[in-house]
Amino acid sequence: MIHSNLSDSNKHVPVLSPDDRWDEAEASTPETRAAATVLPPRRTAADRSPDESAASAESAQTGLRIEPNLARLEVADSPPRFEVQEIDGTVIRLDPEAPAAAKIARHVAFHEKPEPDPDAASPGEGRDWGLAHRHSLRWLLGAAALVMALVIVAMTLLPKINAKNALRPRQQKETFTAETDGVGSPAMALPLAKQPEAMQIFRAYAQAVHVDELIPLVRDGRALKETLRGNWHPLGISKQWTPPADTGWAASVAAGHPCGILKGRFPDRSKFTAYFTNDGDHLLLDWKATVGFGTASFTQLAKNEGDPGEIRGEISRAEFYSATWPEADYRSYRLVSPDGETVIWCYTRLGSATEETITALFKKTAILKEAHHSRKITVRLERGPAGSLPNQWLVGGLLHIDWIAP
Repeated sequence: MIHSNLSDSNKHVPVLSPDDRWDEAEASTPETRAAATVLPPRRTAADRSPDESAASAESAQTGLRIEPNLARLEVADSPPRFEVQEIDGTVIRLDPEAPAAAKIARHVAFHEKPEPDPDAASPGEGRDWGLAHRHSLRWLLGAAALVMALVIVAMTLLPKINAKNALRPRQQKETFTAETDGVGSPAMALPLAKQPEAMQIFRAYAQAVHVDELIPLVRDGRALKETLRGNWHPLGISKQWTPPADTGWAASVAAGHPCGILKGRFPDRSKFTAYFTNDGDHLLLDWKATVGFGTASFTQLAKNEGDPGEIRGEISRAEFYSATWPEADYRSYRLVSPDGETVIWCYTRLGSATEETITALFKKTAILKEAHHSRKITVRLERGPAGSLPNQWLVGGLLHIDWIAP
């Protein structure tokens, strides 16, 4: 008995039984082979046709022969692919079943526009449009009287309308204080006609190469000769240079006195601001205000060095306090150098006259709807108490508001 192992995935050898016979020649008998393979009977010579017999005999004599056996197909033997038929040039035309309709010429008839009905309402202009209208003298006099009455009534009500916007006494005082720049002097200003003179003075100042050339141009020139000698340097401007025509000129009031401010640019496009003051009937250049002069530079002040007796800068409020400078005793400010490069910290004692004057500079007024962010100022500084940083100073006194002296 033979067992099939097709269902065994691991391909194990099947278990043999006593009845199994494997690889035994006796197991394959002629009967079993005949049952497995059945072949047709061999043909004899009598069964073959004469052609097959001759071919077999020829192949037995000649053996195997290989040669091309291609039959060439002649052109004449090839069947025609298409048929050519010649057609003459005769064209058969078809006549239409019905004749075309004849064209009729167009006739235009003119219809005259009917006359408009005078009683009907017209959507356009009236018949009297564009014609002058004459009014009676009585009508004209009445219209004039009505207009005059309206004007008189409006003028009568105007004070009542403006009463709400009128300045109260306190506001009028604040307006006067703002105009006098906080020092109580009436507002005065140099006339605009002084601009050409100011431009000539500044041109001579910019082109000067020696201190002696400045003495007649500068305010208190003789008193400042030594100061100029130690702090002034020639600007190196060409003799052909003249302040451009668009140089600005502003008449103002500084420290309670009239002054003029000339603003423009040098040939290298750098900006300048020059201060002028009246000396009799002519102008003088205020050199200290123009250059922002100080008895010590801000570089020195940042290191707690130099003479702080007269310092010009731009002051603004700050919130920098410490145990040495408590907010309960001091008010803090930032003081920026005239060139805007260096900053130091300044303090005023609460309740002092200096603190009240400087604080008033940043308050809103009736004219100034917004408080100043910063103001130019000239102060005298003092060194702070022990424990202060090198760049922290006490404002010992306010010399004057702005950089120009009274």
